[in-house]
Amino acid sequence: MRLAPRTQVLFNPGPVNLDAEVRNHLFDVELCHRQEEFERLLDAVERGLFAAAELSPETYALGLLHGSGSLAVDAALATFVRGKVLVLDNGVYCTRLATTSAALGNEVVPVALGTGTPVDLDAAAAALAEHRPDWLLVVHHETTTGLLNPLAALAALAREHGAKVLVDAVSSLGVHAVDVDADVVCFNSGKCLEALPGVAGVFHRRGLVHHPTVPVLDVVAHTGALPSTPNVAAFVSLGIVLDLHSTASRRDRYARLARHVWAAGAGAGFTPLLAEEHRSHVLAAFRLPDANADELAARALTHGYVVYHGQGALRGSVLRVANMGAAVDEAVITDLFRVLSS
Repeated sequence: MRLAPRTQVLFNPGPVNLDAEVRNHLFDVELCHRQEEFERLLDAVERGLFAAAELSPETYALGLLHGSGSLAVDAALATFVRGKVLVLDNGVYCTRLATTSAALGNEVVPVALGTGTPVDLDAAAAALAEHRPDWLLVVHHETTTGLLNPLAALAALAREHGAKVLVDAVSSLGVHAVDVDADVVCFNSGKCLEALPGVAGVFHRRGLVHHPTVPVLDVVAHTGALPSTPNVAAFVSLGIVLDLHSTASRRDRYARLARHVWAAGAGAGFTPLLAEEHRSHVLAAFRLPDANADELAARALTHGYVVYHGQGALRGSVLRVANMGAAVDEAVITDLFRVLSS
């Protein structure tokens, strides 16, 4: 099946609209992953990823698997996490961490905060002190609502109480800083890094104990090696975008665009779901007390704009707008909210 050509702006949190440099040069050469040229590309990508994450290769190793951000998280859980785990649950992806951990045989202590409810650090400290978990599992940016969880403070608390930290940074890495107290950090190429999806990455602290798992989920087997055929095009696109954008420039752009989303949404009569101090610079959720989410999404699509419904209990009551990707700028954000409010 061949899709009809169409231009649209993706306001969803990945996949993203690709930079013209990626689209124009993605297939300059079709590579085999066993060629020396690909090995040089892989080396450059790994160095670029450490720079984007602001993590040191002396402290962390990097496993690159083939799949989505969810696969990166599942692989990290399967490879490293055993024992008692604590999950501060304030969104769909936090719940997923707890569910997957339990399926792997871990003792899971979920602390139900409620979707979109910010973490109370005193309560988090009390839960760590009471349960003494082996691991604290944290979703950095909960795309259910656009909530940015306080990773640095949580990682510090976990260290105080002897717990290791796994971070789902799938929709934050490259924009929001990842704390160096983390033991495992999971991400994907097709979110804030703005490449093609298909590279599922896991930074893991050197010397961390790992456990046998099925080969496709073995992070250690994918560290310094590609034991199976990767998504070569995704690596090519990563090589291009990591050269195009520094972490500082990407961080500044996302902060600027996020503030424009907040202002344009408020100007169009939409109420942000979260207080400003708890919002990420990646995605914003707006309440829809008197609007139909399906109708708004359909209206946006007729103008070439793709927006997200709410998830889980929030479906129908919020609309989510991400500012990822090369096609999103102030002008299209302004026009999106013009369309949504018309």
